[in-house]
Amino acid sequence: MTEEQKRIRELFARQMQIDYCCSLDELNSTRNEYTIRELKEGRRRFKKDDAILKVLCINGKCIFSGREEILEECKDTFADLNGAWMSQYKYLYWLDDLLLEHRYFLEDLHHYYLPLGKELLSKEEISKLSEEYEVKWYEGDEIEQFRGDERFVHAYSFLPDAPDVLGVAVLKDGQILGMAGASADSDVMWQIGIDVMPESKGCNLGPFITILLKREILLRGKLPYYGTVESHIQSQKVAIKSGFLPFWAEINSAPLPENED
Repeated sequence: MTEEQKRIRELFARQMQIDYCCSLDELNSTRNEYTIRELKEGRRRFKKDDAILKVLCINGKCIFSGREEILEECKDTFADLNGAWMSQYKYLYWLDDLLLEHRYFLEDLHHYYLPLGKELLSKEEISKLSEEYEVKWYEGDEIEQFRGDERFVHAYSFLPDAPDVLGVAVLKDGQILGMAGASADSDVMWQIGIDVMPESKGCNLGPFITILLKREILLRGKLPYYGTVESHIQSQKVAIKSGFLPFWAEINSAPLPENED
């Protein structure tokens, strides 16, 4: 393991301990863990912080972090669960059923990648793409021009608690063909999202801009990460081609809408 890979793992572990209110031993254990959820300073912030329960799937186990009243039920329901299989439908069904009793529902399931792999675009390929296309960077207020632009809904989220801080685009004849953006979900971890125009898919622009953005984030001392869902195979391919490897998954809950029976 390289020093850079060690640093990446250490930054990740530090962030998860904050987000899931757990110790390093609990994070590294191979048994399921249960922690009382607190909104700690330094946590990753998204559009909502009102989850009754969040679940971290890592190291073949789960960390259930939530309110005390639901954790006991999780212990009973998932006592014998091998956490590596948590995303199977039957377990998600059990979890959603448990949440519904508290007027919450299973809102989201993503798996995430860290930059621990080898970039699958060669130096020659990256050099050729750099010559063929114009590369343009955006930072801070320069990103505001893309607010409401439906072409870049994955690159930029415009969430006040997870601000979009950096972006990179590839252009041809003045037209943007692909955009990658990073949101500062915490002071440590910046999440990458990308959009490639339909007419430019299959040209390696997705991995190209993801690699450029990943490298720049690392140079700034931050930890880039990439998230997607199980059914989005193309997104997974972009992540792996860009030097990201799958590392963990997260399940989130949200309150039922007020008018939900």
